[in-house]
Amino acid sequence: MDQKGEAKQDRRSDSKMEEPHLSLRLKEHYEKEAEILRLLLNLENRFREYYKIFICEMKAQRILIERIWLLTQRYLILISSEQGCRYPEVYTLSTEEAIVNEYEEKLEVIRASNNKLKKAVLKILVECKEFYDVYDSLDKTQSTPFILGDKSHRSIQYHKIMVVDIFNYFHAMVLKLKCYMHQLDPVNLESVEDYREMLQNEAMCEEFDEYLNVRFVYCNCLLPRQTCPILKLKCSHQNIKNLKYVSRI
Repeated sequence: MDQKGEAKQDRRSDSKMEEPHLSLRLKEHYEKEAEILRLLLNLENRFREYYKIFICEMKAQRILIERIWLLTQRYLILISSEQGCRYPEVYTLSTEEAIVNEYEEKLEVIRASNNKLKKAVLKILVECKEFYDVYDSLDKTQSTPFILGDKSHRSIQYHKIMVVDIFNYFHAMVLKLKCYMHQLDPVNLESVEDYREMLQNEAMCEEFDEYLNVRFVYCNCLLPRQTCPILKLKCSHQNIKNLKYVSRI
């Protein structure tokens, strides 16, 4: 009897240690808040990692598009001069093939770059959907700091809207790149200039950079320690050196 009494007393003491003031429903709610916060912090890191890749790919594509722009000009001059040449097949065939081949090589690198960005965006989409599902199942009627926000944190609804905005920006940018890329043609200089202008404008989007790296932060105390601002991020593009080359023509 004494052993049974001691066992009951131990169970009562254990139940008191498990926060008896929380109901089962409220406990489940806090667990769901913790899960949403984990997913949100993961998305913060994933978005910033993708943005670094995006900037790096844009840098590589700007080098490529400048070369394509020059090749397009040379090709247009070449085909326009064939009409006045007595034997155009003798003087221009090898040059024309060289221009077209190099044009296709550079275009293929741009295509691979855009496909890389597309695959990365689709992977992030899976994580975004997981975040949306858990967020939708959250009881928004609870008046917790996580739901309402406090002096140090914005509400979770605010961050959810930012997740949607940031993903939509990345996804729209990939679609825009692929759409403009399909317009590129050796006989259409305007299409190359449009692509070049788009790359320049997107690379200088300081507002989005501030939106992602400054405003899209749930808690500054959870960020990694700041490094020296003098140090600049180096592009990790594996073939960045190969994009700068001596013309074969």
